[in-house]
Amino acid sequence: MNKKKAILLIGRGDTFRHYIQGMIDIFQNEYEVLVLEYKKEITYSNKHTRVHLPTTRNSNDPNFWGKVRSVEKEMGLNLFESYSNYLYYGRLAQEANIDHSSYWLSKDQLGLDYMQAYDFMKDMTDNYDIQFAFHDTIDLILLQMVEAFSKNKNFGFYHTLIKPGIFNNRALLSYGIARKSALFTKYLENGITPTPEETRIINEIISQFNETKPTLSYLKNYSQKLITLNEIKKIPIRLKNLPYGFKRLCNRLYLKKQTANFSLEAAGKYILFFLHHQPEATTTSAASQYVDQWKIVEELAIHGPSDINIIIKAHPFSYGWQGKKYYEKLLRLENVMMAPISYPGKELIQKAHAVITINGSIGLEALLYNTPAYTLGDAWYSHPKYIQNINSPRDLLSLLDAPTRLSEIEKLQVLASSYRASFDFFVDHSTKYATEKRNSGQNLANHVLENKEIYFSRVDI
Repeated sequence: MNKKKAILLIGRGDTFRHYIQGMIDIFQNEYEVLVLEYKKEITYSNKHTRVHLPTTRNSNDPNFWGKVRSVEKEMGLNLFESYSNYLYYGRLAQEANIDHSSYWLSKDQLGLDYMQAYDFMKDMTDNYDIQFAFHDTIDLILLQMVEAFSKNKNFGFYHTLIKPGIFNNRALLSYGIARKSALFTKYLENGITPTPEETRIINEIISQFNETKPTLSYLKNYSQKLITLNEIKKIPIRLKNLPYGFKRLCNRLYLKKQTANFSLEAAGKYILFFLHHQPEATTTSAASQYVDQWKIVEELAIHGPSDINIIIKAHPFSYGWQGKKYYEKLLRLENVMMAPISYPGKELIQKAHAVITINGSIGLEALLYNTPAYTLGDAWYSHPKYIQNINSPRDLLSLLDAPTRLSEIEKLQVLASSYRASFDFFVDHSTKYATEKRNSGQNLANHVLENKEIYFSRVDI
């Protein structure tokens, strides 16, 4: 049977519909476009085929759990592993003073969702020659199953539009649980020569960062106040969340008190660790071994030399989600200091002896200030020759006497590869900006078609 070559696009409701539409606009010219959209009321124009999840099986069937185990072996994906993102997410949400009730599913429900995802992907691959699949992230059981089929059937599954650090309003496509960029790695290892225009853009950005570090677009709407006007406005419609809001305010007061006497001069020589926003898939699935990120700080503090301190800073997205119960175990360590949420990140990065991150953009930002940076979660930009991924926090301690510093040529290579591997993309998670989102979806699709040799097959670096 000759199967049609197809593109599989998995929607994400109202906030992502216009991006999907833009992709349909472009992909329809060469491929059968399959669209799975959970919300029935969302419709798309132009040539595409709407596909649907199959009816769920019966978990009371005596053969059901035997079939689950058979699929686990076939796909190399265990049942609970397929839901691991939200198992971690639920626990972190509870610890972070967020409503966590929706994350705990029964084994029966997990089994039904798991087999439904398998049946769907088997139907898709039996009837179509899937070239490329896309979704906004990789969190649900269905997406973990698409990832497993991508490995088994050798098609590209790309997800998680990563904002490449310093390059505002651009995005790059990542693959795999670790969210790697095959195109970035290809450019970096091939040693590309930046074009005059790329060099101009990069030098302009370096100059901007060295003059006054610009606020990246995705952080602009996040305040560092004890309570924001937006939070006050939401109180009448979110009365059930009032206890969470009160606790968050108390946490912010605690953090304000703990950081009131912070002095960078008193810190001396230090390792800088910006805490990651949690709960979030960047740690709950991409680097689950470091989901309890406070342990990174503890390990550095306990095993580090006496002349090194550890400076931490909370993420603005989750400022106040954690309080005394979380931070006390770190701040009681004499060599751990916490910077205020309002303290300029630029200054912290510039004066650090070394920066360590799980997979955050700070590793790329540190490059601009010639500050040595290391990753723990195999970030998309990690590479043994440039920004090294280390196996444990303790490994960093052995590198402190001679931390890696890149030459200007090496720095330009990393930044040029980041820029060339990305594309113009307007990121917004509201239901507004339909035109900008549709244009961005078209940019994404054109970028994929221009790089089929990367995106249309399974690449594991």
